[in-house]
Amino acid sequence: MTLTRFTKYPRLYVEQALSQNASPKLETPQIHYLKNVLRMKEGSLVRFFNGSDGEWIGAVVSLGKKDAYFKLTEQTKPQPEPKNKAHLIFAPIKKQRMDFLVEKAVELGVTDFHPILTHHSEVRKVNAERIAAQITEAAEQCERLDMPQLHKLETLEKLLAAWDSKTKITACLEYYDAPHISEITFDNDKAFIIGPAGGFEDAEKETITSYDFVQPADLGETLLRAETAALKCLSFIDRRS
Repeated sequence: MTLTRFTKYPRLYVEQALSQNASPKLETPQIHYLKNVLRMKEGSLVRFFNGSDGEWIGAVVSLGKKDAYFKLTEQTKPQPEPKNKAHLIFAPIKKQRMDFLVEKAVELGVTDFHPILTHHSEVRKVNAERIAAQITEAAEQCERLDMPQLHKLETLEKLLAAWDSKTKITACLEYYDAPHISEITFDNDKAFIIGPAGGFEDAEKETITSYDFVQPADLGETLLRAETAALKCLSFIDRRS
């Protein structure tokens, strides 16, 4: 089989090591998906990745209600060298828009999600388990071999105080005198911070820009919704200068 032919087979993220003849352990929802949604049978092929061992394909040996056994037969893709980091720092937004933001951010290459609390945050609690599941599903669908990390929710001030200054943060600030994001010079590792619905308060802008590792940026004349602002920033992930 050629590499392109493998893409027609379902793809799942697992945490176990992957190797010849191994049988990855699946979670109950994954078993349900294969058995009841895809109606897979003995001999059906499934692809697996774990973020470190590349992608492997294997056949179903047995598929029950609670247990599934496979036999991995071939590595379809080797694990690439670790990517440059791409951090997205954002205030959580409402459910449907949040779903869209997470999915597209994974597709565009975000490696680290950093939810933060700001004065105008419209959502002040996050369901970390649900967001992690969305990240996993998006990575499965878009053929990524690495798994983005979801960091714990914390305040804007706490995140900035603990930030590794080696990685510059591009702060997208509304109504702030700053160069357009297209004029910014980026390092290999990148971080973007976007405001909540309602934007950052003036005091928060002062806090953000007080750090030497922050470079303010303008996203244009129109006022963008949070998820739109994030996607505009993330379109610059592959840009260096």
